[in-house]
Amino acid sequence: MLTKKKRSNIVYGLLALFFSLVLFFNANGSNFQNSIATSEVHEETAQDIPVSIEYDSDEYYIQGYEDTVDVTLSGANRVQLNAEANEETRNFDVVADLSDLGEGTHDVPLEVENLSNSVDASVEPDTLTVTIEKKATRNFQIDTQEFEDKLQDGFELDETSVSPQEVEVTSGEETMEEISRIAIVSDIETINEDISDTFSLQAVDENGEELPASLSPQTANVQLEVSAPDKEVNLSPTQTGDAAEGISDFDFQLSENSATITGAQHLLDEVDSLEVPVDVTDVTEPTTRDVNVEVPSQLSSDVNAVSVNITPEFENSEPEETNDNTEETGDTQTPSDADNDNAAADGNDEQNSEMNTVESSSVEEETNTTEEDQEQTAESQETQETQEEAQETQSSVDEQIDAQENEEETER
Repeated sequence: MLTKKKRSNIVYGLLALFFSLVLFFNANGSNFQNSIATSEVHEETAQDIPVSIEYDSDEYYIQGYEDTVDVTLSGANRVQLNAEANEETRNFDVVADLSDLGEGTHDVPLEVENLSNSVDASVEPDTLTVTIEKKATRNFQIDTQEFEDKLQDGFELDETSVSPQEVEVTSGEETMEEISRIAIVSDIETINEDISDTFSLQAVDENGEELPASLSPQTANVQLEVSAPDKEVNLSPTQTGDAAEGISDFDFQLSENSATITGAQHLLDEVDSLEVPVDVTDVTEPTTRDVNVEVPSQLSSDVNAVSVNITPEFENSEPEETNDNTEETGDTQTPSDADNDNAAADGNDEQNSEMNTVESSSVEEETNTTEEDQEQTAESQETQETQEEAQETQSSVDEQIDAQENEEETER
């Protein structure tokens, strides 16, 4: 039988074991939960990562490879994963080591270096196909034939200036033998005006296909001066729009009546004049407007707009006849009016009557003279004599009036 003391020791031992287990699970339970929580894996894709190639650049020239790849990153540490995915904070590089390879075409495995231990990476594609050649360097003149081929029909290239005139080309020995010329890269389809611009350069073969090569410099400044046939044509105003009521026609006066057009000869042959469309809507009085000249496509003109004076012509507007009769009669009546005023002031009815008689006689003579002038306009000499007689009659009337005034003063 167990003694009381032994039973107590067993109980104490069991209690100690129990508390030991409780403490153990309590201490390791949080770590277990953390391990479960951190088992989630995150992924990020870094695109267009440049490939760093290690080779002897003094002896070899390499070509035919893709210079960027995509890298898929994965890891449980979200912070470190984002740091590697971000271009500004990443530490890793994608490297292709060609150091132990010679001339020819090779498939080289790609490796990711300097990547954080908490992040894994996979590269797509995971190999690089590259051609290794012996390095060669030559100078080439820049070819401008492309611009001459793009001249519009009828245009001529007067002067061409390229700076620099030649470039240094570096490539493989075999590729260098295939280079035919250094071409200017341009998206210009047709040249019909002077050009001054900077263009990219590329090495091409005899078929115009681009070849792998390094150029120094990679661009050139090009200045072209071109000329073309020209022709002088008339500017022809044409009426557009609706005329206002009561207006039968319009008179157009242009600030320029001709223009010089430039372009291909076959296009010039088809043009005899340029239209100037003048809108007469709401024009009811003399108006001046600036109007664009219509120039056919692929042609240019030294006059693109003109000023047009627009004068409306109204219906039933005939020139009024010159009323010489009225003017002459008015001149004759002037001294009569002065005489009547004097006679009224003096109160002499008899003299007033005589003056009126003389005045009527003078007016009749002048009226007859005017009628004779109108009937005998073709006989200039007789008209002149009639006018002289009228003047003499007027002078006689003036003398009679002066005599009467003198007699009145004497009587007084």
